[in-house]
Amino acid sequence: MSDVQMNQTVSNQERTPITIENMPWDMFSDPSEPNRPEGPWVRWLVDPASGNRVVHVKSWPGREPAPHWHLSDTLYIVTKGELHIGGEPPYKVGDLRWVRGGFAYGPETAGTAECEYIFISLGPYDKFDPDEFPPPLGRWDDPSTWVEGYPQAHRRSVLAHDPRRDGTAPCARATWVGDTAPSEADR
Repeated sequence: MSDVQMNQTVSNQERTPITIENMPWDMFSDPSEPNRPEGPWVRWLVDPASGNRVVHVKSWPGREPAPHWHLSDTLYIVTKGELHIGGEPPYKVGDLRWVRGGFAYGPETAGTAECEYIFISLGPYDKFDPDEFPPPLGRWDDPSTWVEGYPQAHRRSVLAHDPRRDGTAPCARATWVGDTAPSEADR
């Protein structure tokens, strides 16, 4: 099977191989923040219309975005340079940074040279100003606000069952997962 046929087959099965270096760079601008300066450079690795954020980010020294927090846990994997976050040690190539959803942190800046990292939101994506919307798990700059432990674990009890399999789904299983019978072409 050729690479083209394999990629088409994989894509048809709802899995898409992504070669990061083949993705174009876009200058990010946030329509919800029209006064925000443009940047950083981003490669969208997952379509943002899906509600998910998986992005290859490129930033530069001197760029200092505002502190913020996200609804969901986020991961950063540094691929080039150093990533600096207010109140944390520098992250270097190969380092993984994990942040709990609901915890606000200081600005993300590049070290003395350009910085690149993969940003992954582990659930619904949104971004909040901690001065406008107080973060439920605290702020990086005020230890008295920090919440110990992992209160998001409550989500596990809420999601303890799989409604597709235990009969509590609001619609038929086939509606959730589609027709699972093999098609004539698959036989």
